[in-house]
Amino acid sequence: MFTPILVTFSLFFTVVFNTPLLKSLESGVDYEWLGGGFEGDMIFHDGFDPTIESTSRGVAIWGPRRWSKNTVPYDLSLITNAGHRKIIEDAMATLTRITSSPVTGKACVTFRPKLPNERNILKVNYGTGCGATVGFSYAPNEMSLAYPGCFHSGIIQHELMHVIGFYHEQSRPDRDLYVDVKLANVGKGHEHNFNKYRWGNMVLNQNTTYDYDSIMHYGTNYFSSNGQPTMTPKQPGARIGQRDRLSAIDIAEIRSFYGCSD
Repeated sequence: MFTPILVTFSLFFTVVFNTPLLKSLESGVDYEWLGGGFEGDMIFHDGFDPTIESTSRGVAIWGPRRWSKNTVPYDLSLITNAGHRKIIEDAMATLTRITSSPVTGKACVTFRPKLPNERNILKVNYGTGCGATVGFSYAPNEMSLAYPGCFHSGIIQHELMHVIGFYHEQSRPDRDLYVDVKLANVGKGHEHNFNKYRWGNMVLNQNTTYDYDSIMHYGTNYFSSNGQPTMTPKQPGARIGQRDRLSAIDIAEIRSFYGCSD
C-alpha cells in the first residue's frame, strides 16, 4: 500500500525523469502528473489518507469535508499576473454558473475573495504542476498551477472539483466493469495511482452511473512507462480524460453533494 500522501516534487522528479516514464512525457508534459500529490494532483496536508481513513459520488470524498455555506473564499495574492488571475476567476465563475439551478438560477457552490483576517480559505499559487487539496480542511487549503500548462479553464475546474471534495472518477469501486487497467504499462512506483476506493467508508455513493465523460477521469496513458495505454474503456468508442468542461453527471454530483435542490 502506498503510504506517503504528499509526494514532494523533488521526489517525483527523481522517480519520473530518471525512469522510462520520461518517454511518455517527451511528446508533451501532463502537468497533473507533476502536481506533487497523491494520484498526481491530490494533496492532503492534514494527514488524511483516502486509502485507509473511515472519515475519508464521480467519486466524492466521504465525511464532513464540504465547504461551509457552499462557499470557497480564496486568496489569489500569490498569482502576480493579472491575466492569470482572470483565467482562474473565470474558471470559478464558470463552475458556479453551470452548477446553478437550471430553474431558479440560484448558485450551488460559489467562490469569492477572502475577507480580511479570514483563515479558512483556498490559497492559490504557482507550482510545478497542477494540484489541489481535496475537500475542506482546517489545515492549509491550496491549489497550485503551473504556467502555462495548468492555465486552461477545464484544467482549473478539474482542480476546483478536487477542492470542493471530489476524487478521480476511475477510483470508483465499480470501475473494473467499465475500464481495463493495464498495470504492466504503468511506470514502476506509480501503481498506487490506479487504486480503487470502497463505498461507504472511503467514498460516498451518490448512485450515479459511471462517467467516461467526467472531467475527473484519467486519460488513457496516465503514468505510462512505455507509451502504451494504462487504462482503456470497455465501451467501444468511449473516450476518457477530457479537460474541457464538467459533464452532466459531474454537475449533478456537485449539486447532490452540496444539497442543492432548487
